[in-house]
Amino acid sequence: MTHSSPQNQDLPALIERKVYWQAEPTGDYSACIAGQVEMFRDLHELRVYLSMTYPDTVFDLVEVTEDTWRDFYDQGVFFDDWS
Repeated sequence: MTHSSPQNQDLPALIERKVYWQAEPTGDYSACIAGQVEMFRDLHELRVYLSMTYPDTVFDLVEVTEDTWRDFYDQGVFFDDWS
């Protein structure tokens, strides 16, 4: 899905992606980004990383829990390399 600005049609459309994240026992956060697991100190650091690395993308952060990880795994969301 893409988004565009109704105020300025000259701006490029933004790509929408989901990033699946999980709170780790260490207090850190892991996130699956383009098929790779990355570690962050907190969700703010994750958001900053995403905005600087993928400025043309809007992200929906989705929490992964013990109850949801298996369904996400079966859907293949952790293997999406964004290509």
